[in-house]
Parts: sequence; C-alpha cells; structure tokens
Amino acid sequence: MDSEYLELALGVAVLVTGLAVVLAILGGKSRRRADRLAPAFELGTACPTGFLGSAVAGIYRGYSCRYQIQYASQYDRGGGSVRLSVSSPHQWSAEINKPGTRLLSRFGLLQDLDVGDRELDEHLRFAASEEGELRTLFASETVLNAMHVLGASENFESIHVRADRVDVKWSPRMPKLDEDPEVLRNRLDFVSELVMASGYPPSSPTQ
Repeated sequence: MDSEYLELALGVAVLVTGLAVVLAILGGKSRRRADRLAPAFELGTACPTGFLGSAVAGIYRGYSCRYQIQYASQYDRGGGSVRLSVSSPHQWSAEINKPGTRLLSRFGLLQDLDVGDRELDEHLRFAASEEGELRTLFASETVLNAMHVLGASENFESIHVRADRVDVKWSPRMPKLDEDPEVLRNRLDFVSELVMASGYPPSSPTQ
C-alpha cells in the first residue's frame, strides 16, 4: 500500500476511534444524569431519550413528559425545559417581560394581551391565537393560581401551549437547579397543575 494512503487510513482510524470515545463518554454522562433525575418521574418510567440520551422521558401524573437540558452558548443562555404531551383546544404563550419585548409590544410588533390579573400582566407577556379564549381560560381562579406558582418558580422564562403539547423553559442554565431531581419534580408539578387546571388531558407523546 502506498505510504500516503496508509497515513490517510491511519488518520481516519484515529479520528473514528477518537469520535467513538467521545460519544461513549457523552452517552455515559447522559445515562448517569438520567439515573439521577429518574426519581422525579413516576417509578420505573424514566429513561434517556434523544441524541446520545440528551433528554429524559417519563410519566408524571399520567402525562408523558420530556425533560431537556440545554447548555449555554453564545446565542442562548441555556437551561432546562419540560414538555408535556396534552390535548389542548387553546394556543397561547407567556414569557417573562423584558425591556426589549416591552418596546416591541408598544410598537405593536409583538402581542401583549392582558388576562385581567395585575401581577401576571405586569410580570408576563401573554400572546394567543384567540384573545377571548385566553381571557376565558384565566377567568378561572384555579388557572390563575397555578400560573402564579409556575411564573414565580426560580428561573422561569416561558410557557408555550400548542394543540398537542405544552413546553415550559427555565433559563439561564444552572446545574444546581437543572440537574436536581427535587427541582425537576417541582417543575413537573407546577406544569401539571396548570395543565390540569386548564382542562388539558394527556395525549400520545411527541418527539
């Protein structure tokens, strides 16, 4: 074999071996994290999912859940996000009000709907496909209370409700929160309380 091709083959082999080692390390780390977070879900239902087991899936109060940790980057502060598979007749969102979004809302470039609760309306920016449905939903004291609890949870950033799922994010990334099973259980509890108060039953899991 030509020495030039031999060197190339050896280089490729080293690269593939190195990549395999990195993938094995990352996979092992994900499995350990999944084992650590498993107690947050119903007994025996938690398992790693996603690329290299980067997320943890399980059942909580009858809902299929997925918990994803996103690492901070130049463009994203990272954090933890919970997805519950639900059947929802509503489509709405709420996120922490920030100076930039307030300005855009003032110019009519972003929705900023009121739900009729002063504290929530000042703290969060609401948007919805149907304003009337959003107001009707938040006319329920149970929904209001659940949203207050969720919105006050440490590092809460946003909630997005779609026809088949509810996504909630906490940011920025803080390992002491994002990788604590007790914190995750509380997050699952806060989200499921709001989902049940809103009357959204479980649906088949989404990917």
